[in-house]
This record gives sequence, structure tokens and C-alpha cells, in this order.
Amino acid sequence: MAYLTSELRSLCCLVLLICPGCATYRAAQRDVSRAYDWKRPRARLVQTPRNQVHIRQPKDLSQFILAALRQNPAIHAAISRVESEFERIPQVTSLDDPMLRLVTRPEPIQTAAGDIVFTLGVSQKLPLPAKLDLRGQVAAAELRDAIEQLNSRRLQVITDVERAYYRIYVADRSIEIADLNITLLEELIRVTETQYEVGKAEQQDLLRVQTELSDLQNAKTRFQGQRISAVAALNQLLDRPTTASVPTLARIEPSAVGVRVDELIALAEGHNPELGAFTHRIERDRKSIELAKLAYVPDLTLGVEWNRGVGRTPFTPRVNPQTGVRPPFNDASSEGDDNWALTIGLNLPIWAQRNEAARREARKRLQQTLHEKRATRNLIAFRIHDAWARAETLRDTIKLLEKTIIPQAQQTYEVSLPSYRGGTTDFLTVIENWRKLLSFELMYHREVASLETAFAELQREVGVSLALDHQPKEVRP
Repeated sequence: MAYLTSELRSLCCLVLLICPGCATYRAAQRDVSRAYDWKRPRARLVQTPRNQVHIRQPKDLSQFILAALRQNPAIHAAISRVESEFERIPQVTSLDDPMLRLVTRPEPIQTAAGDIVFTLGVSQKLPLPAKLDLRGQVAAAELRDAIEQLNSRRLQVITDVERAYYRIYVADRSIEIADLNITLLEELIRVTETQYEVGKAEQQDLLRVQTELSDLQNAKTRFQGQRISAVAALNQLLDRPTTASVPTLARIEPSAVGVRVDELIALAEGHNPELGAFTHRIERDRKSIELAKLAYVPDLTLGVEWNRGVGRTPFTPRVNPQTGVRPPFNDASSEGDDNWALTIGLNLPIWAQRNEAARREARKRLQQTLHEKRATRNLIAFRIHDAWARAETLRDTIKLLEKTIIPQAQQTYEVSLPSYRGGTTDFLTVIENWRKLLSFELMYHREVASLETAFAELQREVGVSLALDHQPKEVRP
């Protein structure tokens, strides 16, 4: 039994020498597979569909996001970096190439068995298996860091898509409101012309409303230009021509945040990929410290040599004149026998200054990473708090505009117009009421877009999707 245990131990040692990083490589391979099949976590356990069909022309926000995740070149660049980091693992966990040594001797080495004229040697450096394993773990930590950065890039692309989407939404609503108000002003022009014909209005009233109409038409042109810019921003995220068309977006209902800021910060601790990347960097730096400590352990070099022997004419003594007999002599050199040898070598890690500097460097890098993680954690907490505060403020503003300000402005304008027809209200009052109504309607949709943008930034910092009960709902007119 003891013999079997010893044989098993020897076999395990041989496996570690041949493939010390196999387990690390397989674990990294699983991580890369999961990186390909990425989905953003959701706080309400809502699963993202795994089978994503190709979308030729996205029509809503979710389709634009899926298209960007599939086509964005920055994401593909991050995926390529993950793949390149993955390929480093077998490089750092493999043994060095064996050394082939050829020696030819113009002046042969003379031995009793013949002349040694040629030597062929092969040697292999065998570092401590723990060194190769630690190198593989360092490379695997860098791979996982790259995966977290890939996920961070995906979240940033999602946020940029949502930001561009809501810019288009504001432009569409502004153009829509401008068209409705152009119709209102055209109606007001007809009313003013009627009032002017019967002497109840002055010419300057007619000129004023015509000026307002021209100014609104100019504003509509600006809105159209803003839409073109926003569409170009969205298309470049989808790796499409900037002139590719985007259909008019439907109206949306504003999201309700409905969570406490401390809950969001707690979610970010477990899901934000920036913090996750620092976790793997810390692991990398700690493994680097362990690897630096092993620099004092020498590496073993084993080899074998073959010496080519060439026969030569042996020295033949003269015949003894007294006895007439030639003395005995050894003619083994005429055979030219080959010989071989086993070699073993160790490097001598005597340059302590270099090794100690490597250990200090690894420790300082770990301290740097720890401080950077703390700074990043504080910055993420601030960003969450800032986006959450903006979202809460915008939600209250939207509610006030929707429930109070816009209905009152609408009612004020609708009351002032019949009064103007009856001659009890001057024209400036009608125009002022109309301008306030227009301003509040435009403000409402800008605030809705700002709320959704703040909510998108909040989800990026947290690292999860806060759907479904917080997802904006599209409302078809």
C-alpha cells in the first residue's frame, strides 16, 4: 500500500510538472464562455432573453439596446481584449522551450576509448510547479479584470443608447408640439384678421402673431436639426451609417424610482463591474506578491548529453630487442566508443537586491489598487446619490407640470381666446398665455427625458436593471 501511495504521489508530481496551469486554464475558459453569454442582472429577477434574434430596424428602446450590444465596435474591441488575455494563460503556465546544445571540437578530447569530437545535449528547465501555477492565477485574474471591463463597456453603451434615444424623444415631442401650436397660431391669425377687419384689433396685433408664427417655425427647424444630431449619435453606437433612419418615437410615461439610495449603493457593491474589476486586480496583486517571494527558490535544469567517439590508431610499442616480444598494449581507442551523461543544474538567486525590489513593487501595487478601489467606491456612491437626487427632483417636477401647471396654463389660454374675440381681453394677454402653455409643454417632455436619462445613469452605476416596475412605458398616440 505504501508503494502504491508513493507511486501515486510521483504521478501527481509529474502531472503538475507537465501541466501546472490546466485547472486555471479550464476555470478561465468557463469565465470567457460566460462573458460571451452576458446579460445585465436585474434587481427584480427579470430574465433577459438568451436567444436574441437579429433586428433589421429597431423600433423601441429595448431593440436599440440589443442591436447596440450586438454591433457596437467598442464592445467587440473589449471582447477581443478578453480573448487575448485568455490566450496568455497557456503561455505563462507552460515550460520554457528545451535547449539543444551542439558542440564540435576541432581539437578532439582524447580518451582511452577514442577521440571525443562532437557532443549533442538536450536540457529542460523545470521551475517550481507553484511558480507556474501562480503565474497562471495572475493571468487569470487579469482575464477576469478584462471581463469586468467588458461588462462595464456594455453598461456604458446601454446608457449612451438611452441618452441618445431620449434626445430623439425630446426632438420628436418638440416637433409634434410645434406642429400643433403652428395650427393654433394659424387659427389665431384668422381670428386676429377678423378682429382687425371689424376694428376690434390693431395691425400690430396681426404683425405680432405672424412674428410668433415665424419664430415657432424657426424653432421647429432647430428641433429637426437636434433630431438629426441625436439620430447620428444613436446610429454610431449601433455601428450604422449616421444617416440611417429612426422612426418617430412613441410617447412614454415617466419612470418611478421608488427605492432608497442606500439600497442602490448596496446593489452596486455586488454588481458594479468597476468594483468587480478591482476585486480581481487585488487578487492579481496578492498572487504577484506570492510569486515574488518564490524568486529565491532556484529552478532545476535537467539534461542529457551524447558524446560521439571516433577511433584512432592506438600507440604501438616497439618490439623488445632482448626478448623479441612486443609489450602488451591497449587498443580500445581504435573502437571509438560513444558515451553519454546526465546533467543537473540550478540557478543561483544571489541578487537579493533585484528580488527584494520585485517584492516591494508588488506590495506597493497592491496598496495602489486598494486605494483606487476605495476612491472608486466613493465616486460610485456619489454618482448614485447624484442621479437618484436628480431623478427624485425631476419626478416631482413632472408630477407638478402634469397635474397642475399644464392644465392651468391650458385652461388660461382657452379662456383668454374667447375673451379676446369678445373684446374683453387684449391681444398681448392671449399671446402671453399661449407662450406659457408652449413653454410648459416643452418643459414637460424635456423633464421626462432628463428623468429617464438620470435613471439610465443610475442603472449604469448600480450595474443592474431596475425593471420591471421602474421601466418607462411607451404610450402610442
